Amino acid sequence: MRDDEPAGDPRDAALRTLLDDARAAQAARERSRERELRRQAGEEARLSAVLRDAAERGLAVSLRTTAGRTHRGTIVAVGRDFCGIAAAGGLLTYVATSAIAVVVPDRGVRAGLPGDDRGAALDLTLAELLADEAPEQPAVAVVAAGGEALAGRLLAVGADVVTVALDDGPRVAYVALASLTEASFLPSG
Repeated sequence: MRDDEPAGDPRDAALRTLLDDARAAQAARERSRERELRRQAGEEARLSAVLRDAAERGLAVSLRTTAGRTHRGTIVAVGRDFCGIAAAGGLLTYVATSAIAVVVPDRGVRAGLPGDDRGAALDLTLAELLADEAPEQPAVAVVAAGGEALAGRLLAVGADVVTVALDDGPRVAYVALASLTEASFLPSG
């Protein structure tokens, strides 16, 4: 204040103090509300929302299964009970959601709490996806619970079993759908 200005009204200073206190209290309430919303989002989070967020954002992730297998790539599909992860080399692997143990975004990727769970992007199960492809008898690699891996031709998908003609001879393997943890369609040739 300059010397030639009249001294301020003490009520102005009190009003400024009152307004500053109100702004500080409002900011504290907003921070508290934001913390509460983040806490609620964390408590309501679902794996399907994590997968769908990763797919929508094109995030590179590492996905570890309950069988101890690790897949690195981009989530490109999220069905009712599976996700599809595309590796850098182009191999697309479908992993049963029940077999996913951990999803970790790659370093340098900023990921927060998952958004709302809008459900699967594809209204399709892993069994339905495989059944749709079975008539073509594509080359596949399938993994059952415990890590048992089989390669061959997908012959059929039944009510609770996947039939694969094995590559190592004239044998057939029957994989219980309930134990199927992942499936990849391999290049033919």
